[in-house]
Amino acid sequence: MSSALVRMIDRLRERPDRLRAVFFGLLGLFVVYDVFTPRHELHFWGDRVRGFWALFALLGGLVMAKGMKGLGHLWLMKPEGFYDREED
Repeated sequence: MSSALVRMIDRLRERPDRLRAVFFGLLGLFVVYDVFTPRHELHFWGDRVRGFWALFALLGGLVMAKGMKGLGHLWLMKPEGFYDREED
């Protein structure tokens, strides 16, 4: 008997577009929230720009994800059949 968590994960795997839409919707809500949040003290020039920190986090996350994927392909991945070769 599978648990509710396993069933939920299976449903999310069947519809990855819905999950992506939920995450982008949450990111949009964070930007909207940041626009309407009152500013008390400005310590950095980015504090003056509405939505700066939400967009900074989004872009930083995307750059890190793509960068780590690229680094993994360059450094960690082995050619196909690497482990099947016979040692001479």
